Amino acid sequence: MNTDELSPRRRQTRSTLVHAGTSVFAVRGIDGASIEEICEAGGLTRGAFYSNFSSRDDLVLAIIEMRTEENLDRLDETIQRWTEQLTNTTEVPEIKALMTRFIDDVFNEKKQTVAETITEQEIELYCLRVPHLYARYVELNASQLGRLSALVATALEVAGATTKQPISEFLTVIISVFNRIALTAAAGKEMHEYVDIDPSLIVDVLMHLIDFSPCETD
Repeated sequence: MNTDELSPRRRQTRSTLVHAGTSVFAVRGIDGASIEEICEAGGLTRGAFYSNFSSRDDLVLAIIEMRTEENLDRLDETIQRWTEQLTNTTEVPEIKALMTRFIDDVFNEKKQTVAETITEQEIELYCLRVPHLYARYVELNASQLGRLSALVATALEVAGATTKQPISEFLTVIISVFNRIALTAAAGKEMHEYVDIDPSLIVDVLMHLIDFSPCETD
């Protein structure tokens, strides 16, 4: 569904159901969550649910789309802000310190909750168990990975850096490290609490995967 064509009221209803689904999936798992529980968590009726989503699986896909678009939009804004800062300064920053500030800025633009962190992992596992859903999941990920690759390429260009391996492999490593750190940080916390991400491990990994050496010319 193209949400740009929806009325503000309906977009708000869909957003409410997405957030309600996220909170319920985190506690109950997707297989254990009922439509009634999701509607109750969002303060909406079954009619409201089915006028926006054809099934629970349809809601799962909407959560993937909405959260990924929000994350990519924030990353885009952060990269633009840093591009302006680096363009307007004559100082030569220390690379590791610069990367630490940048990664910390990305994480703190909007901290995710424990429920959001758990649901992201739950959705991936659920899609692996549901063949028809996994096909769509892969399709969405491919599209979103393309945009993420473009954003990362812009950030690397601004920093005068290159990756030591193909960008797809580079992103696979970084995303895997981030997911593991996020899950570790979420352990033992209440669902509504925010997850504090320590950027140091990701920065250390990036320092090994990125080449900051200037290009040699003949």
